Amino acid sequence: MDTKTVYITKKLTETGDYILETDASFENTDLDVLDVVIKGEINSPDLRRFRVYYQTAPNYGRYSEYMKRHGCACCSLTTALTGYSDKYRELKPEQTVDIVEAGHFAKASYMLNYKKPMMLQMPVSLYGISRILALEGIRNRYVGDFSDKAASADIRTHLLSGMPVIVETSRMRRENGIVVDKNDKKYAGSYHTQILLGMTEAGKVIFTDSANRVWSGTRQRLKMSELDDIIKYMFPQKNTDDAHPYFSHRSNTGGYILIDEAL
Repeated sequence: MDTKTVYITKKLTETGDYILETDASFENTDLDVLDVVIKGEINSPDLRRFRVYYQTAPNYGRYSEYMKRHGCACCSLTTALTGYSDKYRELKPEQTVDIVEAGHFAKASYMLNYKKPMMLQMPVSLYGISRILALEGIRNRYVGDFSDKAASADIRTHLLSGMPVIVETSRMRRENGIVVDKNDKKYAGSYHTQILLGMTEAGKVIFTDSANRVWSGTRQRLKMSELDDIIKYMFPQKNTDDAHPYFSHRSNTGGYILIDEAL
């Protein structure tokens, strides 16, 4: 598997915000595996290491086809666990399915999903990701329903506090809450899960991505974009009482997860 390490410096500004600063290693990340090391400023220890996987890499054994079709959520969950749990530091996506999902979800739900024909198997829902993180001692808050203005402020504040956010985007682009293009596909072919790691001094978001997008050039496992542009492709959860561990319907998912050690 092609691998590489990208180093990102987390800096505290005079205003009390945390920003991320990249170097030349940020380029050329079209790889099967990318280690993203968030480090402190000069002479301080590394703060966190996230391992980002390419979901269509042919390296996942019997789950290779599943990852290709449905693996974005599993890959993002794997990335989060490698960054926040010492015991999962070397976790691979196929192990997330076999060990983590199987260990935390009800056996009936788990077996029902993976016994279906491949086309009908579903990715882990945001609710499912939030639940696993909590059960692994990683405190987080799942925000299902949102307005774009509130989400922008909430996510921006969280990222500037130095904490990441897991988001779900769709192929549809919205303006002021209304879908204006049903097949835009900038961030997702259908639905897609990514992790926003933080913001640069220029106000752009650095985020992990298990899929390739032509618009991002050589930056693939790690991309950069405007937060408000990403929010145009996110969507609020309509059924906020839903507790399906796997994606079941658009109305049952959507939103974002604030990963926050301080909650």
